[in-house]
Amino acid sequence: MVRRIGTALLLLLFTVGAAEVLLRLRPPFGIRVQGDRIALPTEVDDVIRGSTLPGTDPVIHLHRNRLGLRGPDLPPDTAGLLRIVAVGGSTTECMYLSDGHDWPALLGAHLAGGPPLGVGRPTWVNNAGLDGHSTFGHAILLEDHILRLRPHVVLLLVGANELGRTDLGRHDRAQWRTRPRAWWEHSALWRTWQAWRQTRTVREAGIGHHALDLTTAPAPLAPDSAMAQLAREQALLPAYRQRLEDLVALCRNRGALPVLITQPCIASNVADTVLARRLMDLPLLTGTDGRTLVRRLGSINDITRAVALAHDLPLIDLARMLPGGPAHYYDAFHFTKNGAAAVASLCADRLSAYLSARYPQYPTH
Repeated sequence: MVRRIGTALLLLLFTVGAAEVLLRLRPPFGIRVQGDRIALPTEVDDVIRGSTLPGTDPVIHLHRNRLGLRGPDLPPDTAGLLRIVAVGGSTTECMYLSDGHDWPALLGAHLAGGPPLGVGRPTWVNNAGLDGHSTFGHAILLEDHILRLRPHVVLLLVGANELGRTDLGRHDRAQWRTRPRAWWEHSALWRTWQAWRQTRTVREAGIGHHALDLTTAPAPLAPDSAMAQLAREQALLPAYRQRLEDLVALCRNRGALPVLITQPCIASNVADTVLARRLMDLPLLTGTDGRTLVRRLGSINDITRAVALAHDLPLIDLARMLPGGPAHYYDAFHFTKNGAAAVASLCADRLSAYLSARYPQYPTH
């Protein structure tokens, strides 16, 4: 009996040890916050086949460059090169849009061209969007990866992954980096479990990738339920503002200009009144109808606008400019090819004159 228990314990230790080694060599889930760090796979080519998401290609090609980002590699000689990095969650990453169709890539093409949408000079734009990431992950990504590239401009599209996030305060970066860490927090198994839990939190909220069925039966929230959701969101806004202001300070302290972008959604700015009413009554996220989602997201976007105003930052107000509806979105937040093209055009229109005036010679840091 003792021998059997000993053998079982040895097998368990071997299995745990082997899993630890494998997870350290190749972290799962592709790209994830792992404890207080982010792993960025480099020089990776992924192919997604059989996509049925409206407004996307059936076969999707995703390449990650030597930096682990989407877009062209940073050339060795960056003199005179305006460097821009887009940071955000899945609506920035555009996982289900092939290379060249994500909005940061299209923005780069616009800016590299001539007026009216471009600046007509060498411009390097990379996409650092990470599916499921919130402002917590953005802070880690910026400090550990992006700001080391000395970008002139950091575009911050934030909002969707902040909805209802009561857990973010427990993962404050300063807490991770300054407090003594328990021995298990150094484990790849622990970090993998934490990454899986954070990913599940986002997906359980309904902020995943799925084709929105406009024929779904309407499910408007009862007024008291809607008010309760709005009250909970309001209580989270001060913490969101602090996280966003921390990102702004982080960028500015490293010489980068943060540009804030509000989060649009499918139910906003819909010209067709019949479609608009339908979207307001559909369950766009788990437990939330379109009407309540627009109001909850609106409160977050108001904070983004207020931070831009308070810190004299450029603001691209996509939430008010981008037309809603299925032509631009395949679900509540994620862009179709046409939607990404519209986002890129709106961003270029807002940025080109500003960047030409601010960086007339594109000096490097």
